Amino acid sequence: APIAPTPAPVNPTLPPFCSTLSSSELAITSNLRNPTGRSLRAGSTCTIEVATLLAIEPDGNDQEETFDCRMDDFDMNGFSSQILPIAATKAQKKQLVKMLRTGEIIPGETELSIGGYSVSSNGVALPPGQDIAASVRKNMKKSNRKLAVHTGEKPILVVKVTDACGLARFESPAVIGDDIFGTDGDPVNLKSQMSACSFDQLNIIPATLPNGTEAAPGVTEVTIEISLTNNDRYTIHNAVTAAVNAKLGFNLPGDYQQVMYVIEKCYVGCGWAAYAYINSWMSVYQSSYYKMTGVQMHELGHNFGFAHSGGLDGQTYTDHTGLMGNPLYSDDVGRMCWNAAKTWQCGWYDDKKATFDASMGSKTFRLVGIANYDNNPENLPVVIKLETGTTTDQFINFNRATGVNSQNDEADDEVTVVETGANGEGYSQSYLKATLVQGESYQYLNWAGTGQTLTVMVTDIDKDTTNPDYVWTATAFVFLGDLPPTPAPVTPTAGPPTPAPVAPTPAPVQPTSAPVAP
Repeated sequence: APIAPTPAPVNPTLPPFCSTLSSSELAITSNLRNPTGRSLRAGSTCTIEVATLLAIEPDGNDQEETFDCRMDDFDMNGFSSQILPIAATKAQKKQLVKMLRTGEIIPGETELSIGGYSVSSNGVALPPGQDIAASVRKNMKKSNRKLAVHTGEKPILVVKVTDACGLARFESPAVIGDDIFGTDGDPVNLKSQMSACSFDQLNIIPATLPNGTEAAPGVTEVTIEISLTNNDRYTIHNAVTAAVNAKLGFNLPGDYQQVMYVIEKCYVGCGWAAYAYINSWMSVYQSSYYKMTGVQMHELGHNFGFAHSGGLDGQTYTDHTGLMGNPLYSDDVGRMCWNAAKTWQCGWYDDKKATFDASMGSKTFRLVGIANYDNNPENLPVVIKLETGTTTDQFINFNRATGVNSQNDEADDEVTVVETGANGEGYSQSYLKATLVQGESYQYLNWAGTGQTLTVMVTDIDKDTTNPDYVWTATAFVFLGDLPPTPAPVTPTAGPPTPAPVAPTPAPVQPTSAPVAP
């Protein structure tokens, strides 16, 4: 019998009709990015947005932030909320980073003057030598966003994206919604874990959509007229935003506090699982990462204003005592909250905070883990701030691995010390400094410029592994200078002190008679 010829290999993710750009695709791309180059009108401004990309395999050299311009509609042919990268020199990028760290740039609020600057496929080109500080100003317009809202109801819109080639996540809108909102019984998801970590202070709800636009509760679908396979993330992001605005009949974010874009896969400039903008409504997920609770929590953490959490090795993502390090990459695994610094920042535990400063000299603190925040009969703190009097402070917590934090990934049931800037109140990279078991201590030399050494000593971890209802506690003795003779007692001793025992009076001894001569 004749043998059929072997068919040419087919790329299963790239249908043949997608191998080239269509004329309509080129037109849309040109409208959104205008890669041919032009100069912006005099007086043009953009709002500085800062994105953080979650690296799939961090190598220690990952770029921490990207600085972008959210353009004025007029400068983008009427398209709203379009994002272009800021093309800056190394010196200008360094200045942008410094201003972000010091709070001179507030993402989503600070404006950059770009009148007369050129726009190309590389983004908004800053003239070499341009002083960033002289070009920024606070946005005096009323913000249309609810920045860093951590409590109350939070309506979130999820967008399933299909490209011009038909490439889209294979999961249905209902399944995608279940993975995020738990609408069909998904056991661990963004909604359930945010509620758990906040002890029901934050309630994520599916967005209410205009008639005819809902594909599933909180989920809509759009098709973009460009391909995922040969466009960068900016072009794709802008195309999705334009398509959603057109479908809903209003400009994002509208009444939604967060919007999550779900795309089939990354093909150009990859290496990231997801990315989000700081103090913003925007986050984007590629491949199956949208369904991973740890990734969802991590990205919304950036929307809330949280920076990454570095570990003992000083790298960007390696603190695994909280989800702002490299998170848990698995569906239905994500029962974990924040590290000590983010626990202080988030505002969920404000009634269970304590502070140490140099004037105290020494103090003993007993703590419970955040998992016992609402099962805390002694009203013990869950986080301690070591107030230095500068913008850089340290934070202590008991990293109890149970309940809402049962899938914690480092230093289970140990006391952790974390350092961060911005007074622990704003966006700042944190670093894990110590993980301590009972009997261990950590020291800061010349703490807060006092010329003295500050010591954090774990004197006790009170636990009972046989009783699941027992509330574990940790005791940390914090002191400045030389070690006092005796740490302050953990609990007062009941009753009067027991007197020292008195030796009984011996019975009198009969003296020995003198020997008698024989």
